This record gives sequence, C-alpha cells and structure tokens, in this order.
Amino acid sequence: MSYQSTSVPVGSRREQERARRRRKKEWMTKAPLDIQAFYRDTLGVQGEDVIELFAKHTSFIYRNKGEVFIHSGEPVTTVRYLISGVARGYVLDDEGKDNVLCFGYRYGRPLLGTARLTGRTSLYYEAVTDMEILEIPASVVLQGIHMNHQNANVYLRLLTEEYDNQVKIQIALNTMSGESRYRWFLEDYADIVGIVPQNYVASFLGIQPQSLSRIKRQMKAKEKNE
Repeated sequence: MSYQSTSVPVGSRREQERARRRRKKEWMTKAPLDIQAFYRDTLGVQGEDVIELFAKHTSFIYRNKGEVFIHSGEPVTTVRYLISGVARGYVLDDEGKDNVLCFGYRYGRPLLGTARLTGRTSLYYEAVTDMEILEIPASVVLQGIHMNHQNANVYLRLLTEEYDNQVKIQIALNTMSGESRYRWFLEDYADIVGIVPQNYVASFLGIQPQSLSRIKRQMKAKEKNE
C-alpha cells in the first residue's frame, strides 16, 4: 500500500479545518484500524502472545503538518509506523541548513531515525503533511523479539528494505545528471509528486531550487516539441 492522503474535500478553509480536526479526533479516540491484524498481516510479527503485547502497548498518534517528531541525537525510545501522510528525514549541516535524505510515505513503514532499537537517532523527522502514526516503546519491540526470535527476522527484513532503498538513492544521486535525477524521482516517488514542496525535492536530489525550476521548464519545453 502506498501513500494514503490525509487531505479533506475541497471547500472553504474553515470547512477543511473542521474536517481535519474531526479526522484527528477520530484517529485519537477510536480504534481506526485492527492493530493485531496490522502486526500479524502487514508486518508479519510471529506469535499471538507477542501480537497481543504489541497491540496493548501501541498508541495512535496524529502529527500536525510541520511538526518535528524525531530529533537527531535523542535516545531511541519509540518505534513509529506510518499509517498515512508524508514525512521527511533530514540532517543539519554546519551552517544549520537542513538537507533532506529520505521521505517516509508508504503504509506500515517504520520511522526510526536510526537503524537500531537502542542508542541515539541520527536524523530529524518532520511531518510534511498531517500524519497518522502508530507508536510503540522500543523496549516492548525488543521484548517481543526475545519472546519469539523469529521476530528478529521481521526487523531485519524492514532494515534490509530500507538499506536497499538508500542504495538506490545514492546510485541516483551519484551517477545521474540533474534532469535524470528528477525523472527518477517522478517515477519512483510518483505517490508524493505534487505533495512534497519543491525545495524539499531539490534538497533530496542535491539540486538548487533554481536549478530544479530550470530543469522542469526544459522538460516541459521538450514535451511540447515532441
């Protein structure tokens, strides 16, 4: 399952804000999805006792657009799973400018900020749109792994998929021209094209915003001439 929009029907700003608040309230006060089915079927967690443990300690969290909910350097205490919305992972350079390294938008993907369940995070994570997230203490996830060692494979699979994705990103950034990088983004990140602001896309692709604007104009001109 790909990106699930948290957008509301077109209407006045007041109507949109009311709809957003209503959705947020529903998410945080009701059971918006079957948590046990999520762990069993989406993540592949093994052992009904582990699934029950995870469900018992899972919280439904709503993150507002623009909210930074993971900070680089903080202790890893929570594992977050994305249900809907878009997040960006980024780091700060020596001058305090943020550099986008990844986007989170696929249903069920973990948002950790590091590859470990202990230690400290390496990335910041910010909500690019309103987001719906499941949160569970990292200590509970570790407990579930100890209860059933097959669950270590679940975590390893998620890390392997994330590693493969990072390799694809590095190949694109280091072997492609600016235009080719943008075309790659349009294809591989089609679900969030038009949702993520251009300055974030440019940062992710290692291109200046002005250069990305020029690339888009050139591509549009080429399409007209074809």
